[in-house]
Amino acid sequence: MHTIMKQSYILVVNGTKVQRPVFVLGAPHSGVPVLARALARAPGFHVGAGSSGVLNAVYAVARRPSLALEKVSGTASLLREAYAEAWQLTPLTCPRCPGPGARVPANAAAEPCEHSGDAHRYGDASPDLLYCASALHAAFPDALFVQIIRDGRDVIADMMEDERSLAWLKPSFMKLEHEFPNHFFGLEEEPDLERFTEGSTAAKCAMRWRGAVRMSARLRQEIGPEQLLTLRYEDVHGGEVATAERLREFTGARVSASELLSDGSWGVGSWKERLSRRDHGDVHEVARNELARLGYL
Repeated sequence: MHTIMKQSYILVVNGTKVQRPVFVLGAPHSGVPVLARALARAPGFHVGAGSSGVLNAVYAVARRPSLALEKVSGTASLLREAYAEAWQLTPLTCPRCPGPGARVPANAAAEPCEHSGDAHRYGDASPDLLYCASALHAAFPDALFVQIIRDGRDVIADMMEDERSLAWLKPSFMKLEHEFPNHFFGLEEEPDLERFTEGSTAAKCAMRWRGAVRMSARLRQEIGPEQLLTLRYEDVHGGEVATAERLREFTGARVSASELLSDGSWGVGSWKERLSRRDHGDVHEVARNELARLGYL
């Protein structure tokens, strides 16, 4: 295992001191859930995804990254508090318990469940976690980050068929003038603003993917290989055994290769049947440099 820097926070969840939490990062539809599922099923690991408290904190930082720069300590506290609540395992939140629909006495609903003592390591794979990775690194200095990269054309094909991804492109969600550059929407330069405003849906999705992979590249320089592992979706797809071994070596989790098998979603190269000629042209215009740099062209 790599030597990890000494942590500068104390967080106790379910009676266990949180150490080396693992955060799974990636652009939308890049394969984050596949990695999260494999880690979550490793013995002793509890990996959350999408709790309301965490999402509120994530989007507060993701959509206004200046918060993390101007209020480092406050943002770190916000994230730690969100995870202190989200990682609590109770009869209503534990994935191994019957769940919210079960009959649980009121005095037991907020108490640790029978499985809480089995969790020794924690992680999270909430949507769009990538956009607050720097703030997470400040909040959890000993954290490990696993990020996954996927061919932008496949990502964009998925995004264009996903109502949740498309919802972010509605004018009511976009307050671009309040935060610029805006990495969440992939806007870094003034011309990007006009292209995003007037571009097609495919172009907007391409800008989001382009911004995500640029952020991933910055994270590799900022965090370093001791605490950040980058995987390629195309290598996971068909290379489950090798990927499981890399995850085991990096995180210390006993990841099973069988948990990395395809979940039946669209596979590698499916954009060829799903993107129109015009959509592909818009994607190529926006993101060709990143596609080429990552070896997809």
